[in-house]
Amino acid sequence: MLTRPCNRIFLLIWRMGNKWQWRIADLFNFPVYILRKKAMGDVLWIEPIIRAMAMKHKKVIVHTYFNDLFDNYPYPNVTFRNKLSLFEKIGRNLRLSNFITLDESYEKTPHMHMLHAYQLRAHLSVTDEYPQVYLNEMEKDQFKGIRYAVLHLEGSSEKNYRKIYGVNWAEIISHIKQAGYEVLYIGQQNAQAEAAGAIYQQTSIREMIALLYNASLFIGIDSGPSHIAASFSVPSLLFFGAITFDYRHFRHLFNGYLMQNDCKFAGCYHNVADYRRAPQLVCRIVGDEGIPPCSLHTTSAVLQHIQKLISANYVYNSLL
Repeated sequence: MLTRPCNRIFLLIWRMGNKWQWRIADLFNFPVYILRKKAMGDVLWIEPIIRAMAMKHKKVIVHTYFNDLFDNYPYPNVTFRNKLSLFEKIGRNLRLSNFITLDESYEKTPHMHMLHAYQLRAHLSVTDEYPQVYLNEMEKDQFKGIRYAVLHLEGSSEKNYRKIYGVNWAEIISHIKQAGYEVLYIGQQNAQAEAAGAIYQQTSIREMIALLYNASLFIGIDSGPSHIAASFSVPSLLFFGAITFDYRHFRHLFNGYLMQNDCKFAGCYHNVADYRRAPQLVCRIVGDEGIPPCSLHTTSAVLQHIQKLISANYVYNSLL
């Protein structure tokens, strides 16, 4: 519990710079709080921040609505919560220096990678790395021994620039199955995918993590599952629309291919004057109802990229 004198101490220390803030926090055994509540993919990317703080401080408390992402976390000094106490909320609202609020961090600095925005907000050095996701042995073995591809074709967003257009998924699924893979898919149910023989997987977060951990291929939209797959270095084909790939992934670390067509307003999602209105962005070319150029693809182009992934996967496996 933070008393009023403690509040004054932290407000004073805030002006003394980050180095002294953390020293005083540790001296008085105050926990460091990391806050990022919503959006699974956005929450996943706070993991490098959690890890860095866990290695520096005695106690770290993480507040998010997606704590399942961090099951099996190997740092015993980190606690995950989905609620804050009244006094913790007061500390957060007072912006005490031991509270690292990452909500709206990348939204306020949209022209950089999400992780870099978090690191700057937390006064950490900027690094290029993917989040680490930890599984127990049962989760690691859950889908072991099966060669399968995971598709995530539709997420929760209704925005046309977050969707995939122009692809005959029946043909794609048939091609993958002929190559010797089972095809599983997650997200919204898709009649075309099921008619082509894809098997729908309704999963919890932990089941989805286990599914992606053992996947041979991942094909899908920019989403939380795609970031998890990339963190496991699963060979992936990702579809991007109005969002810039380099602000969500690291090209030199990403194992796969990007599909995003040219548009004269490329990256428009990041150019909204008021960051709070970015999720309500409307395509400047076709509006809400049409097909944005950035999200329009061809089946042949998708097949070419998938075949390259499959060929590379066969070569990799033959070297094991």
